[in-house]
Amino acid sequence: MGQRLKNIEQQVRNFVSKNPKLTILIILVLIALYTFISIEALHFTSDPGFCQKCHPEQKTGPLSEVYTWKKSAHAAAGVKCLDCHGDVGFIGYMKAKMGGLYDVYGEFLKSPEHKMEILKMGVEPKHAAKIAPSKTCLFCHSDEYNKKIRGETLIMSPIVSFRKLDSVKNPDFRKEAKLNDILTEPVKADIEPKHKSHLDKGLDCTDCHIGIAHGGQLRNKTKMQTCFDCHDKMKPKKAPDNNNCMACHKTQDSLIPKEIITFGKGDSAVKFAHETHTAMFGCKICHAKAFPMRKGATKITFAEHGKNKVCFSCHNGKKAFSYTDCNSCHAKIATPKDINYKIADAAPVNFSHEFHTSVFECTKCHANIWPMKKGTKKMTMDAMYEGKFCGVCHNEKDAFASTDCDKCHIEAKKK
Repeated sequence: MGQRLKNIEQQVRNFVSKNPKLTILIILVLIALYTFISIEALHFTSDPGFCQKCHPEQKTGPLSEVYTWKKSAHAAAGVKCLDCHGDVGFIGYMKAKMGGLYDVYGEFLKSPEHKMEILKMGVEPKHAAKIAPSKTCLFCHSDEYNKKIRGETLIMSPIVSFRKLDSVKNPDFRKEAKLNDILTEPVKADIEPKHKSHLDKGLDCTDCHIGIAHGGQLRNKTKMQTCFDCHDKMKPKKAPDNNNCMACHKTQDSLIPKEIITFGKGDSAVKFAHETHTAMFGCKICHAKAFPMRKGATKITFAEHGKNKVCFSCHNGKKAFSYTDCNSCHAKIATPKDINYKIADAAPVNFSHEFHTSVFECTKCHANIWPMKKGTKKMTMDAMYEGKFCGVCHNEKDAFASTDCDKCHIEAKKK
């Protein structure tokens, strides 16, 4: 075996000495071929189609990263995986590729549970900032960072383009893509996010824009709840109070939610429209004393009727129409269950709301005679004979007399 290798070595030496020019040409061809294959391999393994082999799902959430990216504005602009998941420049690109080798290792040699655990970490803003750095976002979305990073980074040769990111040069790219400079120009939205002050405080882009390319939408807008949660944790001097709407909203009109809020279920549900109320009152009338600035934070029960809180702090018949005018809020009034009065020395009485509401309006009894809460008042027969409680109507004029016992006490007396 050793002798054979020596023979091959000698033949090569003889060929090189006899054909120096041809040898150099062969070496150059091999180098070019190796370089071509390497570049094509980098291209192939950087394409979203390759990434989809390990992220194949077509829904939202872990394993669906390529599917959700395809529905985003970044995909529409031709921004691919390695444009965001890797620092700018040749070194940043190669680091991302080396990191991808670990993912390949995990795909084949580690458990599916391990993979899911890693992917679920992507919804955490701080982890997301590591795999999609803020400076990469700012490289495209600001002139200042683009100029600074390009001056400090080895950008790959324009002869061989590995990804879109390294060809970005602002302000030309930004203007061509119709993007605002998020650090110096107002954004195209009703809310002024003040990107520069947030970045100066140490926030990452993913703290507010988590899932911006993987939300399954064209434009995955920041949720107001995200702002509220962060501002609650910070001292008032560092962040505006959540009730100081104009600190972020540019105009009063942008404050008015367009969505109808529904309280309750079924035909008796109440539909609340902000526009109706803001046409007459300012936001501070309700927020944040009667209602927190968060949908779903307040639960209104029937027992709230008549108490000086939530809707009924105004709907008391003085500031606004009374809560007893049921049809003003409820599309259809739900008929309460029958009330059964158990009496010690007489047959029980069953009061039917269904029968009475088929004859009279709710306001006939509520809330002048009866409060809107079961058990609030104790009724006595003496008071009824004096024209109180049921006796207001059961006086032998409006309805049969309260002295006509068998009309109400219809069951045999139980001993």
